[in-house]
Amino acid sequence: MGLYTTCELMQPGLFARAGMPHLIARSDSNGEDLEAFAGAGLYDSVPFPALEHHAIDYAVEPLLFDGELRQRLLAELPELGAGVEQAFGGVPQDIEGVRTAEGACFVVQSRPQVLHSR
Repeated sequence: MGLYTTCELMQPGLFARAGMPHLIARSDSNGEDLEAFAGAGLYDSVPFPALEHHAIDYAVEPLLFDGELRQRLLAELPELGAGVEQAFGGVPQDIEGVRTAEGACFVVQSRPQVLHSR
């Protein structure tokens, strides 16, 4: 039995060229800012310049097999989230971010969570 490094169901990774600034425009981000409306994922994101598409070799992705790395990341994310929430006056946030190959985490978007009461 061979070793699978990618899965046909998985999307390719999107990669920015090193050292080149990028901007991501949304086709219509106004709907995401409506009170009590969770519009995330409904609109197209358009990167400038275009991102490169590459298959991801999951067999060498440390996040999948390095338990120590996962534990460090799991310890870092709540601290990052608490800091973002504090920066927005204590309002719970829906946070999106990226992790670089070097292990740095960056928040790329944050908006108030949409909470529905029953």
